[in-house]
Amino acid sequence: MIGNIPIVTFDTSAHNRLVDDGPLSEPVLEKIRSDMFFRFGGSCLEELFATKCSARRADLFAYCRRLEKGQNDTILPCNLLLTCLVLNYFKNPSAFDWRTVNVSVNILGSGVEFVDDEENSKKQKEQQILLKKEFDRAFLLDRANNREIFETHGELLPSTFREVITRLWNAGGKLITGFGKLLYNLAAEEDGTDSTVLEFMDGCPPFRAVVYALLMSWYSQSLSNEGTGEKFEAGRYDQFMAIYLPYCDKFVTAEKKREQEKCLREVAAVAGLETEVLSYDRFRESLKIA
Repeated sequence: MIGNIPIVTFDTSAHNRLVDDGPLSEPVLEKIRSDMFFRFGGSCLEELFATKCSARRADLFAYCRRLEKGQNDTILPCNLLLTCLVLNYFKNPSAFDWRTVNVSVNILGSGVEFVDDEENSKKQKEQQILLKKEFDRAFLLDRANNREIFETHGELLPSTFREVITRLWNAGGKLITGFGKLLYNLAAEEDGTDSTVLEFMDGCPPFRAVVYALLMSWYSQSLSNEGTGEKFEAGRYDQFMAIYLPYCDKFVTAEKKREQEKCLREVAAVAGLETEVLSYDRFRESLKIA
């Protein structure tokens, strides 16, 4: 456990489940406020803000403010969190400790006016749709090329994510480092070397988790053997939530097909994290409430 009491973070889907369950959520809210520390993920709040229906959006943030009545904080949206960690490491690698970097942010604040901002809510949703399309297209373009490489060398396509990770590390880890560089170089003031990125991966679990989450999407969408290969079908935003895993003891998701739960649980295992990734229903059961 990170601190004296469990830290719990909800995915966007779990925040929606609180609203959907109505009165059934009351004991869950009470248990969280009395026995846990609630950590909001900034990207989850951004997704809630992008909710099209204004009445629904208001309900979602009303429940967020009820969670605020217990011990809580909010940490940066995924992209800003990644940038913050990289820049802190870049400035002083020898003194870097990801646990001491201030990643808190006051998104909710004390007012409600931003929840009613229809224009910016619409822009937020449009941006999310655009980023998702770009994310999916990038991996699909790699598919034919990756298959050709394996066929040329007479090798079978890897059937599991762990197998591909093992094979990549055994081959020198260049592709893993390459994914790390894509993320690192977006934030750093100069391009990172292989050794710098590997060092950062080793010393910064949030960064490591995102690298593995991206590798999982790459494997599933552009390399996994259709029909027999292991599939991981969580989308862009669900996968990027991996950056929050090291900041909580329990990450709760209510995604209906349970793809995010499956994906982030595997990311946590491969990245060597102790975070428990569980469904909302399993989380509710663990609270031992009627």
